[in-house]
Amino acid sequence: MKRKITITFISIFIVSSLFSQNCETYIPTKIGEKLTYKTSNKKGKVQSYYSQQLLSTKNEDGALKYEVLRTNYDKKKVLTNQDTVYFYCKENSFYIDMSSYLGNEEMAKYDESMIQFDVENIGYPTNMKPGMTLEDGYINANISSGFVPIVFRTDVINRKVVSSEQITTEAGTFKTLKITEDLKMQIAFVKVNMSAITWVKKGIGNIKSETYDKNGKLLNSSELVKNW
Repeated sequence: MKRKITITFISIFIVSSLFSQNCETYIPTKIGEKLTYKTSNKKGKVQSYYSQQLLSTKNEDGALKYEVLRTNYDKKKVLTNQDTVYFYCKENSFYIDMSSYLGNEEMAKYDESMIQFDVENIGYPTNMKPGMTLEDGYINANISSGFVPIVFRTDVINRKVVSSEQITTEAGTFKTLKITEDLKMQIAFVKVNMSAITWVKKGIGNIKSETYDKNGKLLNSSELVKNW
């Protein structure tokens, strides 16, 4: 579940004629287009794969909402599970719907009446450039199970666009924006502090990401690869 929450910050987006003048997206533009990623451990050994495919878009509550199918595979490329996640474009920012990343499989163990959500989604503003500080975000879920509520919480703080960098992966070479952020996680009584670096490109989204422990040691990474 921790991986679903922290693997940050995956981007599947489209451009709409209605919103494109006010909201820059970092996404493929065609419904059905798919991006595939591999995740590796600190030694660079592949641990799993996942893909994201845009299913549909719709106007909802003054925003353009994107429905994306996320499919997870093991290291042998055998399907393990699928989830539907969401992004939306509103006013001058593009947002990740963080609630859709809170482990649907984990939440399915509990009745909906037992779960209380509180969310501040993270966004990517128009004309994002090095030197900008981005707004923080968080997701908090309190589950009334037994005598003591179970808390699942992730805070994404200290978000900064630090530079423009050229990144090369199996999918090619891309000019990206490098974003750093700190992650504060609580799962029941366990608290974990981490940090992350994400390289994103307008018109595609996430190109590469790395997660580090509180001491600055690499934990895992993900990067865009060619479809297989």
